[in-house]
Amino acid sequence: MVRDYTMSTVCSGHRAVLACLVIGTFAISLSNVIIGHLAYNLSSLYQPEEFNRGLSTFERITNLDGEIIYDGEYISHILDGELPFPVNNNLKRLKFRPGSLPLSSAQSLQKCYINSTRYGNQIPDKTVMLASVSDTHKLIYRNIPKSSSSTARHAMKDFFDGNDRRVKHDELELAVHQLDYALISFVRDPLNRFYSSFDESFFRLGPWMGSGPIVADKPRVKKWYFENKYKVEKYPYLYEGLPTIGHFRKVYCPPDELSISPLACNDVPSIENGTLAHRFERFVRDYDGREPFDVHMNLQVSNLVWGVTGNPLPVTKLYNATEADKGWLDIAHEKGVHIPDGQLTHGRRITRRFNVSKVSDATKRKICRLMALDYCCLNFELPEVCRTADDDEAVFCALDKIPKREGDKIDIFDELVIQQW
Repeated sequence: MVRDYTMSTVCSGHRAVLACLVIGTFAISLSNVIIGHLAYNLSSLYQPEEFNRGLSTFERITNLDGEIIYDGEYISHILDGELPFPVNNNLKRLKFRPGSLPLSSAQSLQKCYINSTRYGNQIPDKTVMLASVSDTHKLIYRNIPKSSSSTARHAMKDFFDGNDRRVKHDELELAVHQLDYALISFVRDPLNRFYSSFDESFFRLGPWMGSGPIVADKPRVKKWYFENKYKVEKYPYLYEGLPTIGHFRKVYCPPDELSISPLACNDVPSIENGTLAHRFERFVRDYDGREPFDVHMNLQVSNLVWGVTGNPLPVTKLYNATEADKGWLDIAHEKGVHIPDGQLTHGRRITRRFNVSKVSDATKRKICRLMALDYCCLNFELPEVCRTADDDEAVFCALDKIPKREGDKIDIFDELVIQQW
């Protein structure tokens, strides 16, 4: 007969009961030690600097004045639901470095949240999105000024049968998620883009747009100028001593080139001696990033979210604007489109008018702080000058818990989003 050796059988009798209690206590203690050891090893992967000597300086977790800077890979595991959000974090925020996530710019964007109230002045087309659409190739391009947008519009029109149209939210979601359209755009390093954005905006809002040869046959441009020039009036020093386009060109264009043709100034290096750069630096000191005086100065991410909610567009892929030609060739190959050699050099390649070499490191760090949302949401690594900033000037990102949004409604449950710190 097979005997049933259950615990009640083994532990019958006073001595047996005592022995079982001793054995049980030992087993529980041993299991606690093992579990604790495993938990310690797992948690040490994401602990402060002293536990992560093997990681690179940029990737490892560090302590900064008692605050923990979390590893980007750890943050991504929380975003993916593979690890829980730390329950002992009462502030509901985790700090990490820009560019440290093992995600593409498009993937990082999908975790981004932009406050549509705070950045309302930067979000265009709040109920619709202006885009170039190719039904032939199921391709949608979202324009971002000063991020290879001229080349992109040219490519969409000439090679992909694209045309500009205003797209509603539901139409875009349907096209991407059910009709297999790809939504793409191009992005670039926020610091370098800010230089180009200011340079373009400075020209567009100059007093020469109110009268003179540039607008003599452009009444719509002239009208736009008078409707928007109030935006730069809070920075009166920008155009001091530059009442006309002629005065402006003499500051940055070599005399020999200027005597040939004003357009020749666009193809040669600027000769400005710091006069324009000084005005630029003064503007950066005064600028808070909330009210750009021209659309070219808007954040890149403000063009990639819906204005009503701040939720990201369903972007399929974001390409590097500094390698725009390669990006369009890759897109063409994927769509079976042939682009002849040399046919993508359509963008406005104008020499920057102010001398960037005259810009101080302090100004560059201020720009990085102004562009922090772009650096965080697009997962761009900071330039060296901003990575080595002092603690009070440093740029960090935050993994935040905010009330979950469904359309215009706010849910009681938390949602994990990327924002600037």
